[in-house]
Order: sequence, then structure tokens, then C-alpha cells
Amino acid sequence: MTHPTVPNSGQPPKGCFITGTDTGVGKTVVTGVVGLALKDFGLRVGVMKPIETGTACDNPQHTSDGERLRDLLIPHESLDFISPYRFESSLAPLAAAQWAGTPIDLARITAAFQVMATRYAYLLVEGVGGVMVPLSDKQDVRAMMAQLKLPCLVVGRATLGSVNHTLLTLAALKEYRLKVLAVVVNETQKSRASEKERGQTDSTMQLLRELSGVPVIGPVRYEEELHNNWARGLTTLVSDPSVKELVMMLRKDAQ
Repeated sequence: MTHPTVPNSGQPPKGCFITGTDTGVGKTVVTGVVGLALKDFGLRVGVMKPIETGTACDNPQHTSDGERLRDLLIPHESLDFISPYRFESSLAPLAAAQWAGTPIDLARITAAFQVMATRYAYLLVEGVGGVMVPLSDKQDVRAMMAQLKLPCLVVGRATLGSVNHTLLTLAALKEYRLKVLAVVVNETQKSRASEKERGQTDSTMQLLRELSGVPVIGPVRYEEELHNNWARGLTTLVSDPSVKELVMMLRKDAQ
């Protein structure tokens, strides 16, 4: 992809950057359901997954996260703008970039972002892995976040260890003076509703609310239909009370 021409709109872009405490915490689910919900309110929502790895798969039914988000929210849009960097290898971004012989250039991502910002009223940008995932020898995901100048959501699990991972993530973001809108606690697996599991989730939520210093929303419930039909599962999840709370907060930020 060549660098697109960057229009000068004179207006700062509106949107948020969805990052996570780790890989597999549900960033794409949160991005998708928030996008659907905001579209239901009539907002022109765009989406980006600037860096994606593991796009090659022997399974013909496999769809990358960038493709799924495009098909869900903006099916007419080019993947060149949604995902400027798409690496076939299922490796960490820096390793995948080195394997492909294609260094990650934040200017290329920023140019695509600025084009998208002229097409949509609100942009959802999903990160890759956690905030300290390296993108080059000198830069990590936080550098990309700082370049795009968006406030962020931090998605974490509702399981043991989440408090540690979330607080470490928030501390890392504070080093870059990045604005955090909220922590979103997400259920990544079906709960057996045992007393122990309920206690774990409740204590995680309580500790994060006491210690994080930012709003804590959740838990967003596990939705089994996501594994059968991703789009239909997200449509069902729009009605989740935690999703509604999150979307109302973002609507205020979008005004």
C-alpha cells in the first residue's frame, strides 16, 4: 500500500482506541459491539485494526479480525485503510514484520487514520495485544496510541490475575500520559456460576474500582452465540447492561 494523501480537515478526529491487558481478552468483541450500538444511535462509525498478524490460514472459513470488523460495520471500505499492516505469520507484530521484511512505520498508520477520520464521525481503533507489545526496536503500541491522539478503553478479563494485569497496563499508559476513558471487564469464557467464580469476579470489579482511578465497566457477559455466528452474537450482546453503560459514556465523548 502506498501512503494515502492526508487531507487537512482542521478538526481533531473523534473516537477511541481499544487496547487490552493481553491478547485474547476480547478487544475485537468490545470494538464490534460498541460499533454496532453507536450505529444504532445514528452515528457514522468507522473502524480500524492498524496492525494484524496471523492473517494467513489454511481454513477457507477463517476471517481475520480486521475483515470481520469491516464486514460488520463498513463493508464497502478498503482493508488498506482499515488494516495498513496485515502480516500472514501468527507471530508478535515486530517478529511478523521482520519475517515479512516490512518494518512498521507509524506514519503509514497515521496517514490511513487521517483519511478514515474524514469519512466517519467517530473512529474505533483496535490495538494489537497489550500496550507494551513492541512495534520496532524503539517503539511499542503506546507510541501508536500517542500518534493517533485518541482516548482509550482498556479491556481486561474477569478472572484471577486481572487486577495485576490491569493496573500494570494503566501504569504503562500513564507513562505516556494517555487518557483512559474506562476499564472494561470482559467475560471471555462461560461461567459455571459457582460461588467461587462469582466471588472472583465481584472481588476483581471491587478492587479495580478502588485502585484503578478510572471508571470500571462490566462485566460484559460471555455470549456463546459469538462462536456460532459472530455478527448475530454481537447483535445479542448490544442489550447487555454493561455494553449500554459503555456506549452511553462514549456517546457523550463523541458529542
